Amino acid sequence: MFQKNAIIMLYSNSSKNIPIFILLCLLVLLQSSCATILTNNISIPYAEKSIKIPELFAEGVISTKQNSEFDICFSPDGKKAYFTRRVANEKQKIYVTSFVNKRWEKPKIASFSTDRDENPFITPDGKTLYFGSERAIPNRINMGNFDMNIWKVELVDGIWSAPIPLPESINQVQLEKEEWPSSNENSFFSHNGKVFYLATMLRGTQNIELFETKKNDQEFTKLTRIEGLFDEDKYWKSNPVLSPDGKYLVFNAYGTPLGEGGEDIYVAQKTGKGWSKAKSIGKLVNTKNEEGSARFSRDGKYFFFSREEKENPNLDGIWSIYFVETKYLGLNKLFNN
Repeated sequence: MFQKNAIIMLYSNSSKNIPIFILLCLLVLLQSSCATILTNNISIPYAEKSIKIPELFAEGVISTKQNSEFDICFSPDGKKAYFTRRVANEKQKIYVTSFVNKRWEKPKIASFSTDRDENPFITPDGKTLYFGSERAIPNRINMGNFDMNIWKVELVDGIWSAPIPLPESINQVQLEKEEWPSSNENSFFSHNGKVFYLATMLRGTQNIELFETKKNDQEFTKLTRIEGLFDEDKYWKSNPVLSPDGKYLVFNAYGTPLGEGGEDIYVAQKTGKGWSKAKSIGKLVNTKNEEGSARFSRDGKYFFFSREEKENPNLDGIWSIYFVETKYLGLNKLFNN
């Protein structure tokens, strides 16, 4: 309809002086433009069957079972995936892979990942990637025992720029004798490029909490704590993300009576006053193992998370990325009961 009406208008306004072959060329260009728009909005099927029960995502390629993998995110067109991988006792790095011919290619370390890096997130316009890193911030020496901060890279001519740290309004740097997790920031998320969510333990407090900040040009507003998710404030909360439609806030929490044990994934629903009380995302995802790093595909069709499995309960286990179709989580029913 768009192409036909456009050609009619061009022809009418030209007093019929435009040669027909030019009109045909214009039609081809318009069709090509619309096809590109439609292609960018097509949902990419990451599986050739319905995923009703969580499965390993890209088993053997992204989820290897030999290394720990977590924190996956996708480019705006869904054809590139960035995720965190820890190999043996080495520092974790951010890896990238492309979806080609219905398969994920062998991942490689992202060009900007040169230290202990994790938790990548790409803005909706695809121009900025934020991530957590242990690398030192210039002229802001960490005096504590372990500190991570949020860095960003910009896409310039198809290549990620050199990383730069976010300002002091986001990144706290540990003072002398300050210990993890105080002043530690490693995740930064937005579903619209304007309002961002992160988790940190503010200096002088006792809990890791979720916060909101708004971007104004290159500056960020003062952190606002997200309150009321649980009846008690004692539970550590981390890794907040929003569903693509902005209706649900999904995050990790540790040791709450609503979970299955240890770290689990929780969800709160958007209300007129903020966020509802959080609920467990359910036993389809949460188990006696540890679960975290919730993510959604760009179109919202798939839900991703990581699960730790241990051979020795006294040692760290292996984290793997799982996925399931979002509709089987029953998020609407969860808040209607």
